[in-house]
Amino acid sequence: MNKIKWLFFDVGSTLVEESKVYERRFEKIAQEAGVSVQSITDKALEFYSQNKKGDLEISKFFGVPIPKWESEYEVLYKDSEEVLRKLSQRYKIGIIANQKLGTADRLEAFGLLKYIDLVIASAEEGVEKPDKRIYEIALERSHCPADQAFMIGDRIDNDIIPAKGLGMKTLWIRQGFGGLWKIQSDDELPNFIADSLSEVADILEWYEKSKSLLETTMNTRDLGGHLCSDGKSTKYLRILRSDKQNYPSEHDIEFLKENGITTIIDVREEDVVSSSPSGFADMEGFDYKNFPIVEGGKVPESVEAVPGSYMKIAKSPSLKNIFTYMAKAKSGVMFNCSAGKDRTGVISAILLMLCGVPEDEIVNDYMLTKEYNKERFKMAAIHHPDLDLNIIIPRESYIKDFMNLFYEEFGSVEGYFKTIGVGEDIYNELRRKLTA
Repeated sequence: MNKIKWLFFDVGSTLVEESKVYERRFEKIAQEAGVSVQSITDKALEFYSQNKKGDLEISKFFGVPIPKWESEYEVLYKDSEEVLRKLSQRYKIGIIANQKLGTADRLEAFGLLKYIDLVIASAEEGVEKPDKRIYEIALERSHCPADQAFMIGDRIDNDIIPAKGLGMKTLWIRQGFGGLWKIQSDDELPNFIADSLSEVADILEWYEKSKSLLETTMNTRDLGGHLCSDGKSTKYLRILRSDKQNYPSEHDIEFLKENGITTIIDVREEDVVSSSPSGFADMEGFDYKNFPIVEGGKVPESVEAVPGSYMKIAKSPSLKNIFTYMAKAKSGVMFNCSAGKDRTGVISAILLMLCGVPEDEIVNDYMLTKEYNKERFKMAAIHHPDLDLNIIIPRESYIKDFMNLFYEEFGSVEGYFKTIGVGEDIYNELRRKLTA
């Protein structure tokens, strides 16, 4: 993982609270339109909830000019200075903001400029967000590669989408009206979400400590290092488990090639792969295969249904092809589903059971996904508000109950492989690949 060097912040509704400015703007629009302030506020909220800029839309809706922005009514969020003070001790701090002339002076007046190393504001630069050029200017002047920078802001359209498009990490602060945005596509999904500035430091600390083996994924892990019943341990860099890898970085590609992991097995459904292709699909030097496991592509109906859904995954017709291709691969293997949780978790558990890894070790490996995917689960709550998160967040009982069902039906791991049509030579080679 590349070390993060720069944090770029938006200003309005990120470091600076603008509620009083909007309140006065709504009052003036109401007065000009001859309606109540409450009706203006309600209509603005309706527009913001439709991913529109509410104040501009209500001025057009009522046919009145948009009032002047009164920046003198802006105030700092209570934790802005303390958060910047702490973060400036570990990172370079920059500003990328749509602001009128004099942004640095206003930041100085707020007492923040002493923590800030670079200010890029639209009025001075002659280009404004969401134009990617303002981000490119900031990266060029900071001499910072995009993948070593975070963009932190309240607007999905202005802050998240353009920064993400350049390869920057993104953190959406759901403050102000920008926090009402309804995420509708993967392009809009930030890497992380915070509900206040005070959460930013914790998220960055978690990110820096993340042990995902690839810097562009959340949940790439090694099946090596597990003690087996015969006293051996599973070997490192033989088989990796992962979430999807849509945009592998040069660092990721180099890491995999240097360690001989060039066989990529993607178990996502064909339509998902088509709309969100793997970055390794046509990459020279890698052998990419898609063996879809459709049984695990949908969320189970209930918490109680999860272990049974894992059994359906284990009995998918694709499992024979997956295990056979793994065993015959001349290189190390990385396999993945979307989040590296259910389909990947079941395959991992079967491989570890094959090697005689104790149940508690298998459970621990499975439960690491809960930690690695913490931010992904948070985003799922935003993207799918009606989803019962208890179903998708790993529990020890899910994998334990699956293993109980597995042994009840198949008797042994060898019995399982025989049932799905995988010969002894194949599963012995899989065991050898992981332990010899």
